[in-house]
Amino acid sequence: MSSYKGIEFAKGYNKPFAEFKKEFEGTHIFKNMHPDIREKELKIAHKTAVNGNSSRTVKKSKEGKPEEPEE
Repeated sequence: MSSYKGIEFAKGYNKPFAEFKKEFEGTHIFKNMHPDIREKELKIAHKTAVNGNSSRTVKKSKEGKPEEPEE
């Protein structure tokens, strides 16, 4: 099972990004994010769900925007 910021995905999760976005963009994790950041975070969460990886820490840049997650 994989997870992202408290959302746990079933093993073998394999929905396309458009479906994933419709299903999860309204959750408390994403709904209050700026749209540009939300899109980026949804893509990271989708990749986590599909690839079965656990959530990784996301650093923030000096401007307060998330950078790419650490590996």
